[in-house]
Amino acid sequence: MISGIIVIPAFNEMDSLPQLLGELVPELTSRDMIIVVDDSNPASATMTEERCRTVVVNAECQITFIKSATKGGRGGAVRRGFVYALNTCPNAHKFLECDADGSHRASDILSIYKSDSITDLLVGSRYLPSSRIIGWSFSRRFQSRVLNTLIPWILKLPLTDVTNGLRRYSRRAVEELLLFDPKSSGFIYLSEQAVIVHQSQLTVNEVPIVFAERRAGVSSVTSSELWQSLVGLVNIFRHRRQLGTARTD
Repeated sequence: MISGIIVIPAFNEMDSLPQLLGELVPELTSRDMIIVVDDSNPASATMTEERCRTVVVNAECQITFIKSATKGGRGGAVRRGFVYALNTCPNAHKFLECDADGSHRASDILSIYKSDSITDLLVGSRYLPSSRIIGWSFSRRFQSRVLNTLIPWILKLPLTDVTNGLRRYSRRAVEELLLFDPKSSGFIYLSEQAVIVHQSQLTVNEVPIVFAERRAGVSSVTSSELWQSLVGLVNIFRHRRQLGTARTD
C-alpha cells in the first residue's frame, strides 16, 4: 500500500536523474512511489528511463515513468504526476515534488518527505537564516532574492521562497490544486500553487535547505518562459481571490 509519492518532472535530464534516483531509492520502502514525468522527446525519454532502471534495479519502492512527446512545462508535468498518483494510490497522504537536475540535494528531499510536520504545504526555502545557495552568480542570487521578496508581498503569501520546486503537499492540498485550471506557466506556477493552498485556508510552512547549481546539462528555462511567467504573475494577481476554496469540513 503506497502512502507517499515523489513526483520528479524531467526534461533532458539523462545525466542528472539517474544519480538523483540512485541517492533516493535506498532510503525508500515499498510504501513509497517515485513518479518521473519526462517531457523529453521519446528517444531521449526512453534512454533516460533505461539508465535509471540500471541504477535502481534493487529498489524496494515503486518507480513509474510517464512520458510525453511535447514539453508542457514543469507545472504541467507535476500536475500529470499528481493526477496519476491520486488515481492509482488512494491511500497516499503525502506528495512531494522536486527537480531532476540535482539542485535539490537528496538529503533535503528525504528530510522534507519524511518530516513529521503535518502542514499541508511544506516548502524547502532558500531564504531562511540557515539556508544556503551554492554555485550561483551574484546577479542570479540578486534576481531570485528580489523575486522572492516581491512576489510574496504582491500575492500576500507567508513564505520567503515561492519559486523553489522542493515542496511537500498533503493529499487535501493536491486535491485542491487540481480543482483549478492553471492561470500561469513556467516557474511562476509554483507561486500559483502556494496561492491556492493559502487561499484554501490550508496550512503552510517552510524549512531551510541547501540549494546547489544543477549537476549537469543546461537550464530548460527559456526567455519565452520568463516572459510567460511575468504574464502569469499578472494573471495570478487578477484571479487570486478565485483561487482556492475556503473549506469548512
